[in-house]
Amino acid sequence: MDEFIYRLSKEILSDLHLEKMLINISNEIKDYIGAERASLFVYDPEDNTLNSVVILADTGKPKTVQIPVTKESIAGFTAITGKILNIKDVHDFDELYSIDRELRYHSPWLYIPDVETSSMISVPIKKDGRLLGVFQAINKKGGFTEEDEKKLKKLSPLIAIAIDRALSLNQLEMVRSVEKTILDNVMEGVALVDLNLNVKEVNSSFLEMLGYRFSEDELKGRSLYDIIPNLKEYERKINFLIENDLSEEFPLEIMRVKVVPIKWECLHKKGIKYLAFIFSFPRG
Repeated sequence: MDEFIYRLSKEILSDLHLEKMLINISNEIKDYIGAERASLFVYDPEDNTLNSVVILADTGKPKTVQIPVTKESIAGFTAITGKILNIKDVHDFDELYSIDRELRYHSPWLYIPDVETSSMISVPIKKDGRLLGVFQAINKKGGFTEEDEKKLKKLSPLIAIAIDRALSLNQLEMVRSVEKTILDNVMEGVALVDLNLNVKEVNSSFLEMLGYRFSEDELKGRSLYDIIPNLKEYERKINFLIENDLSEEFPLEIMRVKVVPIKWECLHKKGIKYLAFIFSFPRG
């Protein structure tokens, strides 16, 4: 096992991309314990969901899967209880009922052609008591054993480090993307907002544009529509830009406003994460 841990550690250190890492680690562990398929889910506390990428059996293409954290799924139950589940037949209602009355089988494998699930092992992935994800493997000939449980329990801290590292790298990429947008427009008033137009960050030029009527802390969390009511006239246009991932500039009284989507590629937060509203006055 020590040799496998060494190989898995190298895999973790070489993968900087979250989705690729999830697939590679799952495949390595799948082969190690003799399962047909495996999936590593990442927990998103904001949406209370488990998110992963699985490879379609018919096309070989990746597919993103999201499962709510409830007892109506084996992965969700594992996340809630923090217990390892070793199930002989996921379709055996009596077996699931004996574990918990609310437990149901809701699996990413349901959405993959040519994959039929029978046995399953589901393992919580935690670091310092904090849930990071869930590892699942399916269809081992003869079913999963107590030895498999021990192996996965021993591997779970290493998997936790992998998830934590990948999420940190993705967060860093997002911060760099945000900083670049702000720095590129540093002379303008910039308000960084979420998709509901609630303010996350502003720069000093934006505070100056408002006549210093608000502090930065007073603006955070407020709707940009409340701060600049005339912007409400462009709500339909702004919604269109959000839906279509577009950037556009338009006039607002004596100012011009440019809306710029901030892209962040991450497993559970794809596409636009924030919007930058850039306010400028005519020069000359």
